[in-house]
Amino acid sequence: MNAGPAIIRVALLVLVLWLSACAGTRPTQDELPQAWFPANAEQRSDTLLVLLPGARDRGDGFEHEGVVDLVGELQPDWDVVVVDAHMGYYRERSFVERLEVDVIHPAVEHGYRDIWLSGPSLGGFGGLLYSCLGDADSVTGVIALAPHLGGRAILSEIEDAGGPTDWQPGDAGRDFERDLWVCLRDGLDQTIWLGWGESDRMARGNRLLAELVESDQVTTRPGGHRWPVWRALWEEILPRID
Repeated sequence: MNAGPAIIRVALLVLVLWLSACAGTRPTQDELPQAWFPANAEQRSDTLLVLLPGARDRGDGFEHEGVVDLVGELQPDWDVVVVDAHMGYYRERSFVERLEVDVIHPAVEHGYRDIWLSGPSLGGFGGLLYSCLGDADSVTGVIALAPHLGGRAILSEIEDAGGPTDWQPGDAGRDFERDLWVCLRDGLDQTIWLGWGESDRMARGNRLLAELVESDQVTTRPGGHRWPVWRALWEEILPRID
């Protein structure tokens, strides 16, 4: 699926306001800021991992928290690009377009055969959102860690229906939440790896999404919505991706 309901773009602002209650908004740029970490300085890899930050993080958090080094240890043949797709791009609803134009399409043109999107929290949501709205044919898969998947009302409606497979959208939740879940329910062509902390505030929605993901591609770890948990999840997931 490489396109989604246009209403997701419009209602995405509601999600951003919810997530940004404690986060400042930085100005956007004409091109997404990027930091590249090639596996081999003399030769491009066949695989690119695109790291997308969480709501309160800057792109350089992946380097400071040791995630870039972790990828180098566990997938030494992968090139990595850290994209500072911060809250401002979601607020102005340019995230999908900017990621496509500035990162995904140039990567395809440079010959990458496999492109993975990954990030925690807002970054995990962004990877799923791009798979619903962007040029998903160019993306191999998403490694989503504790993505935000909606508020209490929409999650209760899905639970009451017996899970996302049996759910039909009603009046609960916001428009973008319903449409995102329709996209996920109907299935993505991309491979999804999903992980979260067992006490994470996003766990409820993640457990529902897990019903749509292959069971061996779902993992949890003790802990909450924190970098140590996310690093442990990457340590579990990355070596298992061929």
